[in-house]
Amino acid sequence: MADWEEIKRLAADFQKVQLSSTSQKLSERNCIEIINYLKEKKIIDLIFTVDGKEFLTPSHLIQDIKNELFISGGRINLVELAKNIGVDLAHITAHLKDVLKGQKDLHSILGQLIDSSYITKIAGEINEKLAQQGQINISDLTIQYDLSAEFLQQQVVEKHLGKIIHGKQDSNDPRVFFTESFIARCKAKIRGALCGLTRPTPIASILNQINLTEKLFFSLFDQTSVHGTLTSRVVGAQYIPNVYARSQNEWVNNFYKQNDYLEYDALTRLGISDYKSFIKKQFSSEDLVFLNSCAASKRVLERAEADIDECISSKSYVDLQSNLPSVFNEKDIKLILDTILTRQKQQQTVVIENFILSKAFIENLSKNFDDLIKEKAKFVVESGKYQQYQTDIQISSSKPQKFEEVDEKVDKREERRKKAAGGKSGGGTQGRETKTKSTKKATRGKHLEDDFETVERRQQLQVVLSEDIADLIQKELEEDGLDELTVPLTQYLLPQLNEKGLEIAGEIYATTIADRTANRRQTHNELQNKLNALIGDVRLFEKGLKLLPEDLQGQLVKYLLKTLCTDVTTEILNYVAAEQNLNTQTDNFTNEQRLKFVNELPPDLKKSLLPLVKSLTGQSIDEFMVAVEESLNVCSMIIKKIDKKKDRTIVLNHKHVLLEQLNKCDDLALVLHLTTLIIFTTATQCMLHASGRHVAAILNFLKQYLTQGQITELTSYHDFVTLMLSGGSEAENAKEKLKEKIQTVKNIANEFKKPGAEKS
Repeated sequence: MADWEEIKRLAADFQKVQLSSTSQKLSERNCIEIINYLKEKKIIDLIFTVDGKEFLTPSHLIQDIKNELFISGGRINLVELAKNIGVDLAHITAHLKDVLKGQKDLHSILGQLIDSSYITKIAGEINEKLAQQGQINISDLTIQYDLSAEFLQQQVVEKHLGKIIHGKQDSNDPRVFFTESFIARCKAKIRGALCGLTRPTPIASILNQINLTEKLFFSLFDQTSVHGTLTSRVVGAQYIPNVYARSQNEWVNNFYKQNDYLEYDALTRLGISDYKSFIKKQFSSEDLVFLNSCAASKRVLERAEADIDECISSKSYVDLQSNLPSVFNEKDIKLILDTILTRQKQQQTVVIENFILSKAFIENLSKNFDDLIKEKAKFVVESGKYQQYQTDIQISSSKPQKFEEVDEKVDKREERRKKAAGGKSGGGTQGRETKTKSTKKATRGKHLEDDFETVERRQQLQVVLSEDIADLIQKELEEDGLDELTVPLTQYLLPQLNEKGLEIAGEIYATTIADRTANRRQTHNELQNKLNALIGDVRLFEKGLKLLPEDLQGQLVKYLLKTLCTDVTTEILNYVAAEQNLNTQTDNFTNEQRLKFVNELPPDLKKSLLPLVKSLTGQSIDEFMVAVEESLNVCSMIIKKIDKKKDRTIVLNHKHVLLEQLNKCDDLALVLHLTTLIIFTTATQCMLHASGRHVAAILNFLKQYLTQGQITELTSYHDFVTLMLSGGSEAENAKEKLKEKIQTVKNIANEFKKPGAEKS
């Protein structure tokens, strides 16, 4: 009772104090200054609100944080918390550790504050969801509750598993949780689906029907299925029912017993992917050979071997493709032949595509080519191809030695270059010169290698062509039903028949050489007489051109060298080529080609013939005559002595030949050319060798031997020829005039006589 009275008294005093007014009051500014002073002296610690009108103590802030968390249901965002309290987020973050200190039921996660009440609440929600769905995944809960997977698994699900959350954790995937009833339902679905299957079915199709994940299916399969097996436990696996496996094994066994082989594609169509392992397991006691497309019994190989033995004994052939099952491909046949063909059988047979031919059969076939080979061998000898072939072989045998010499020279020069470079420092110009020389040497070696490769390619001489062989064997092969072997058998026979043809060509060539040697002496004498006649003409033509003015002599010398002297040189080079057994004709050679030909001759011939060839491009007949005499000496020929009586006869015969040509000639321009040469020969008693372009100059020289009338006629005729050949508007008119004058010009040539003493 006394206590109650005391309480009443204290209440009355408190009310009195509240109703009383103080005699002194502080302004708002004074209060602020006092608070700032206390903060500076660190007597108090205060936290201002965002608007700056209020302030809190740290302990009051911590208490406000806990109160807001409670009001929010145990979970609040730190940004929202700072807004509700009215302070800056930095103050909330700074005092968060003090809030969590000693509070195991509080958690700061992803910028949020969560207490145990909220965790208990969502644990109950998760349990309800698990009961409804039968299975939950942490990934789904992460999306639903916007919390980290690690927090949900460790602090929510696993912590309350068996207490609030009634389920089990998947041993294969710790993030998955399920109930016993869910597992039972899944097993029932799997069992029902698998029991209804009678053929191989992809797992993906089964999963689509029962709406289960692949991982869960594989984890429950061993606990539910006793009626089949899986091909694998990866994507693309198949389920094989036992009833199908039994029928599959029966089919494979029956097929093998009937055919002695198993095709891989057939096993794949049955759903057997690893067919080799299946065959080894199913036929462990059988001696099988694994081929490219199938597995075959030894009995198949024994039958093929028997066919080959019969082929050898009967000197015929065998088509393995026809005798073996149709599923065997070319690679299978090759593997079989590699197995059954012993070394002895390989020497007695030839394998062409899928056919086995005995060598006796091919030899009988080759006898049909004897006449053809002799004919072709004779042709290659007569055409000179065999001689060129032998020459190429000789050149190729000498090339390696040349390569070694070049390499040795290159090495020595390279060594000198290195010494020179090492002895001098600097010298950029010298260094560049050395590099250029080295490059040239390398290029030279490369050309030699290219030449060697070219010779190697030329060494393949085809005596008999593949078309010739195909034409002969095709008819005989068609009779035996082997027309498909025409091309491959031709390719097989071609090198053998060519080798035989080369042997026959060698025999024919040896016989030809013997016959040629017997006729060589007669040919030598005939050529010597021909060359003497040509050289005599050159000498007489030179004598004639020396009568003309000096400016004209140089042109006629060049023309003589280009024509008649070139003919002499060609005859000599052709003779040398024949003597050296070279299948070369120099008739159409240019001077560069003649030089190249002479440079490839032996040194003694090269020394004598090189000046002769070079003289053709000179300007002296004397130089040519000296060179031709030396060339004839090396060819064992001599130049006959000059016979002046015979020279006069030659000049007279030359004149008669020109007159005969003139009288038969209808070419308007050529008539003037022949007339000029005839008049020159008659007037000077010397022969002249000139071209049409020199006619005007020669006519000018001949004026001293002609009458004024003759000069007028010939000059007029020459002018009309020039107009005709120019092709201008006056060409046709000039041509008509020439036709009128042609007989007059011919008469001048025929009637011209050597001038008398008074004329001269």
